[in-house]
Amino acid sequence: MRMTNSDLTSLAVFCSVVEHQSFLGAQVALGLSQSAVSFHIKALEERFGFSLCQRGRRGFKLTDNGSVVFEKSRAIFGELSTFENEIGSLKKRISGTIRLGVVNNTVTDSHLPIHRMIASLHRKAPDVLVCVEISSPESLISGLGNGTLDLAILPETTRYPGIRWEPFRKEAHALYCGSEHPLFKKKIAEINVKTVEQHAFVVRPYAMMLELKHLPKALARLTVSSMEAQAMLVLSGLYLSYLPEHFGNAWVKRREMRSLSPKIPRIYSNFFIATRIEKRPSSLLLFVMKEFETILKSSSK
Repeated sequence: MRMTNSDLTSLAVFCSVVEHQSFLGAQVALGLSQSAVSFHIKALEERFGFSLCQRGRRGFKLTDNGSVVFEKSRAIFGELSTFENEIGSLKKRISGTIRLGVVNNTVTDSHLPIHRMIASLHRKAPDVLVCVEISSPESLISGLGNGTLDLAILPETTRYPGIRWEPFRKEAHALYCGSEHPLFKKKIAEINVKTVEQHAFVVRPYAMMLELKHLPKALARLTVSSMEAQAMLVLSGLYLSYLPEHFGNAWVKRREMRSLSPKIPRIYSNFFIATRIEKRPSSLLLFVMKEFETILKSSSK
């Protein structure tokens, strides 16, 4: 079966639908109408002669054949990206697409200037396109593993084979309570490990209980993967939680949160640059890694 340009376009739409687990998510991500997304999926199903997915009131689900098509499609687009990068290196001009994953809620971190790196890459290599995906550490690791991301910036989590981890900084986290929490108006002398341990905590599962390192008797009532969700729960006044200081201090300034650190010791999250282990990384990836290291060194001075 000979693939056409329209087939590749439809496969790209199909991959977006699978990655977002819905037609609506693909519509928003691609800027297409519902009818356009449906047209591409139907076109593929007619072309292949079998159903790719089930959609309806019960939600979205891939068929067995659809799962195979999705995996093969990702391989095709991965090879196209590699081809694009290698052709760029042949003409002695850095070009191609770099797919960067960043853990959520880091834009307020002045020591992680992703925006400066993107601007610098544009100046030095205007033919390079940087696609940024913001997600949880679990999703970023999955993206590296299945080839939809080239590198990811994320805190330490479970190590997986085939992924290289390069440490580059530590992020300070303080313990916070919301303005409606019983500890908010307590005098500093009344804040100690014993009193704090009596209250409910919300933690992140990927942090592997690092957040209760200094509070061994504390009880984690909830777990969330989104730091924004964690902050919302703290603001509710029902939970305590560790948050990055660059993130939590905005609410402290508005007197919507209170930091209980350093009375309760801070914790430090190790941040890494994660990439797939490859025999021969692309020249584009090596260029981006070098540029990122340069930006990090200048921001830490």
